[in-house]
Amino acid sequence: MDRSTTAFERGCRVAADLVRVGALVSAAAAAFLPLEGVIRFLLLFLALLVPRLAGIRSPVDLLVGIVLSVAAWSSPAHWYELAVWYDTALHAVVPGIVALTLHLLLIRWLLLPPLMANDLRIFSIPLLTTLLGCTVALVWELYEWFGKDVLGLKIAAHYDDTIADMAAGLVSSLVAGVLLALWARHRARTRRRTRWSAPLA
Repeated sequence: MDRSTTAFERGCRVAADLVRVGALVSAAAAAFLPLEGVIRFLLLFLALLVPRLAGIRSPVDLLVGIVLSVAAWSSPAHWYELAVWYDTALHAVVPGIVALTLHLLLIRWLLLPPLMANDLRIFSIPLLTTLLGCTVALVWELYEWFGKDVLGLKIAAHYDDTIADMAAGLVSSLVAGVLLALWARHRARTRRRTRWSAPLA
């Protein structure tokens, strides 16, 4: 790892920590919001602690922190009203990035095989990431249903919207899985090339 890469990752780590500080401030400020707002920002802060404590690479840590923060703020800040496509766009980004992060976390926790395991077929990575993303999309839709039908919140959730959001989550998770597989293959080739070019003594 060269110095530029190290500096980049350090910068991402600092930025990710700043996002966590923002989430903590949001959680404190949410005390003045309805109960759903308190739960929303408390869950955001706790979720953003997981990649940091697990030692996930800082660029991924920063990326998932940003998208989850945007998702958490979208309703209180009325960003859904900015454009009719905003909701679908958000559902097309968040599940994929969260699924990629979950995949790496499950590897860290020894619940999934390493990306470069010798007996792991390359298409297994997109498959697993897509399954994780579909689960994330499902949980998100269940959360919207709970907020609308149980808590009585004003959430624009209906059948067509739910199907579109879950389809968007599936596609984004598949794309994230393919990118993760390509990155794993590139890293494996780089390691082999480095090993072959290393001096014998």
